[in-house]
Amino acid sequence: MLIAGTWTALLLYIISGISGIYFSTREKPSESLLLKWLAVAAMRTAWCIHTVTLLGLLWSKAVWPETFVSDILNVLAWCSMVVVQALPERLLSLVNPFIIRLFAILLLGLSLIISQRQVMPDVMVIEQTWLFQVLLGTHIIILLAGYVMLGVACVASIIFLYQEHHLKTKLLTSIMIRFPALGTLDRISWQGSLWGFLALSIGILLGIIINKGDTTLLADIRFISSISAWSIFGILLLLRQMKALKSLWIAIWPIAGFVLALVSLVTELLRIKQ
Repeated sequence: MLIAGTWTALLLYIISGISGIYFSTREKPSESLLLKWLAVAAMRTAWCIHTVTLLGLLWSKAVWPETFVSDILNVLAWCSMVVVQALPERLLSLVNPFIIRLFAILLLGLSLIISQRQVMPDVMVIEQTWLFQVLLGTHIIILLAGYVMLGVACVASIIFLYQEHHLKTKLLTSIMIRFPALGTLDRISWQGSLWGFLALSIGILLGIIINKGDTTLLADIRFISSISAWSIFGILLLLRQMKALKSLWIAIWPIAGFVLALVSLVTELLRIKQ
């Protein structure tokens, strides 16, 4: 029952996030108000359900350190949604609530996956020491934050290329009016690359520390793709600092790096399912 409630909360969070994306692009006030109401109502309902199920899981199902990783991901997802709801209007230009909401959805989804894996005969985490669990939880949280920021940089770069191409060819469309200016997109890509690179660096370091000699093919692919993505963003930041890249390559490199980061994430999920 508690797991079903958590899945319901996750689904409502996703519905709220999708509604939040669409209501900002609607021109008709009636449609915008309806979607905004749906986004807020779904988020608050999901948060209430999430609160009840989280308390129930911590009270009846938590067996630390065995369930520490899934529990701490669940708690952090709950805290992230508190931040989204309590975020003052004046900070919306500095902190995009959609990014925090996406981070919370990823945390809650991963928490559910890990918790369901742990109730199966083959325990996901062999080392049940407190230090290992804390390092593993920190590794997952920081890497997810890094993936979100790198994803933001990738999306901003894709829109930048789209905008620049249409401006050069003078093919103006109505959808371009809703996109940010090229300077804004470049700044978003830079900040996403910078913070994502820092998170990826810490996440890879923690992953090396807690690695227990996994020599499977998926582990090798995950490590190579992670290091490749880290190298691409590291070189990108260095060349940007030196002003040695043209705007086209500044936009292409974050896309290539994020694709490699996605390969690492997908291989890790495949490894968990095995």
